Amino acid sequence: MDRAAGPEESSESLAGGVRLAESRLRELAAGGTVEVYRYSSLPVWRIIRLDTTLYVASFASTWEGHESATYKVVATPHGPLYQGFRRLFDSMLADAQRVI
Repeated sequence: MDRAAGPEESSESLAGGVRLAESRLRELAAGGTVEVYRYSSLPVWRIIRLDTTLYVASFASTWEGHESATYKVVATPHGPLYQGFRRLFDSMLADAQRVI
């Protein structure tokens, strides 16, 4: 499936944006520990993990993740939401290619 088709963005524009983001993240990684991965599954969730805190937003066929509300999810005793996103994140990383 063409990931650019959902948000009505050309494949060339999407690829250029990804290259720019990776370039900026490489610069950031030079000053600290940053890991960036590419995954092959259709994105449903945008997940950013900073230590043990997760920030999540959803993708839809009519909007991109950056247009969605972002939720901070922290671990709580018996917190199924945090554990579910953590498992999803770990599963995605298991099949992803690290680029930074």
